Amino acid sequence: MEELFDPVWLANLAFLVDITKHLNVLNVNLQGKDAVVTQLYAHIKAFGTKLQLFQRHLSQTEPCTPHFPALKEVSDSFPRDNIGAQMKSYATAIASLSVEFNKRFRDFAVIEKDMLLFSSPFSVDHNGAPPQLQLELIELQCDDECRGKHQQCSLVDFYRQLDKNRFPEMRSFAKKMLSLFGSTYLCEQTFSVMNFNKNRLRSRMSDSHLRDILRITTTVLKPDLDSLLISRSQYHPSH
Repeated sequence: MEELFDPVWLANLAFLVDITKHLNVLNVNLQGKDAVVTQLYAHIKAFGTKLQLFQRHLSQTEPCTPHFPALKEVSDSFPRDNIGAQMKSYATAIASLSVEFNKRFRDFAVIEKDMLLFSSPFSVDHNGAPPQLQLELIELQCDDECRGKHQQCSLVDFYRQLDKNRFPEMRSFAKKMLSLFGSTYLCEQTFSVMNFNKNRLRSRMSDSHLRDILRITTTVLKPDLDSLLISRSQYHPSH
């Protein structure tokens, strides 16, 4: 194939390999159970900053490619060919990707202040907090015991153990933030479980059975099997 001996074609392919790898890393970071929206937004902000770094590196007079190993390998293999001219087109492509990236995730930017208040309640200025949270936020920031628990516990556990009588508004605010879906991972996982169980080989599968299977598969609660077995007079009723 002639393309395999064309340095420009190989450089284009190498650039796509490298940028796709960075996108795949982001995709993996946005998946998984028990991911809080603030954690997902941190990955998104970091990737946006990485894109700006990539654009600066590739638009220099002497392009810098430490974060593009495949592209660097092609450039080193064809030192006499003018691959450097292609770098500006790669920088333009990354700039377009950055614009599209910001457009897709602009909803996160709207609630960025709320996410900062949720994740770092002890470091934000109470004057900039919503009025209904200001008094409770002052109480929280002046409580050294709560500050210590915030450093030791996860965000979910921290807000769960807050006193309901002292911090009702903060708890309500935390519930709203925890209910936000930062990705469709859980929906996709549930849909995959449903497709796996609902197949043509299971002719006696009912809606009730399928609903129970999905509930058991996706729940974080663990059944007490020992107690369930003890409550039965015999394990196999058919015997």
